[in-house]
Amino acid sequence: MRNPAFRQWQWDHRFDPHIAPINHYVDTLRKIAGSDSVPYVPPIYGGVEARLLSVMRDPGPKTQDRSGGSGFISMENDDKTAEKICNYFAEVKIQAEDIVPWNAYPWYINRKPTPSELEVGTLPLKTLIDLLPKLCIVMLHGGEAKDLWKRLKRKYPEISRLQELYVIETYHTSPQAFWHKDPLERDRRKTQLADSFKKAGEILQSGKPLALSTTPDLSTIHTISGVDMRAEPRISDIPVDMIREVKHGGDAVSTYEGQKNQNISEGVRKSWEDPEVRKKRQQHHAVRVHRNSTLVGEFSSLYQAFKILGLPVSRHIPFRIKLKQVGSLPFSFGNDVYDFKILPPILR
Repeated sequence: MRNPAFRQWQWDHRFDPHIAPINHYVDTLRKIAGSDSVPYVPPIYGGVEARLLSVMRDPGPKTQDRSGGSGFISMENDDKTAEKICNYFAEVKIQAEDIVPWNAYPWYINRKPTPSELEVGTLPLKTLIDLLPKLCIVMLHGGEAKDLWKRLKRKYPEISRLQELYVIETYHTSPQAFWHKDPLERDRRKTQLADSFKKAGEILQSGKPLALSTTPDLSTIHTISGVDMRAEPRISDIPVDMIREVKHGGDAVSTYEGQKNQNISEGVRKSWEDPEVRKKRQQHHAVRVHRNSTLVGEFSSLYQAFKILGLPVSRHIPFRIKLKQVGSLPFSFGNDVYDFKILPPILR
């Protein structure tokens, strides 16, 4: 990114169709944090067409445009770690268009993430994986990336796709990963790292394992503690005595809301006994979303779209009623206009 013209081209094209869904989600993470510390993914990468996800620890200083960096998480950044990973990929002929880079903790902190911060990083990683329909390999660089993956699998045990991806655990490409008094151990780590890239290259060149669909097999998703994981959450599904919140710094806090709204309306409960009503409620529509005329992507439900895009979930039900009536409808939030179009219904 040392070349200003190259960096400017990446910046101007960061919302090109193949990379837009990822960078719109980056914008959502930036809004959550109240800062621009989450770097964009540059369009030289494969975006939603990528087959390999490379997970490092946290964004380095060269990702921060305010301090003279590029504003991107990129192997083209002007630092040693980026240069090394670029060389490793080049040696095994893995092209940038096959890759998407990410961090275990996507916000800039320039230090080792705490356990609670890694826990916060699980949802962004899950959301990113949902945006990669051709993903087949995940490379985990370093202990924090490996820890994050274990947390992700524990948090979302119902997602069978996490078990099916080919996961390669290896070392970070920074010099610190090879600090050891024993030269034989240093050599072993370097060999293991190089072999990991070689294995990834062999898998991509062979075309195996096959790319997996981001659409879950609904027949394999069961209930956890009696709650249907396929359904949108209802107010009655959420324990009203405690709402879990996560601050940007990674600290989990609890706020007690008393017992209001504890009982669901008996009339609503009985209405579910009507087969016709139940059928309609179990039917939901996927949606296609454009943000400021740029395609963001398709989502399995309006609720999912609102949640991932950082829109006010409390407003999605009245908006959904209007959207079903007209088929397509804009939704304004802040300085952005989101154009929603309804897609054919999906039965849960």
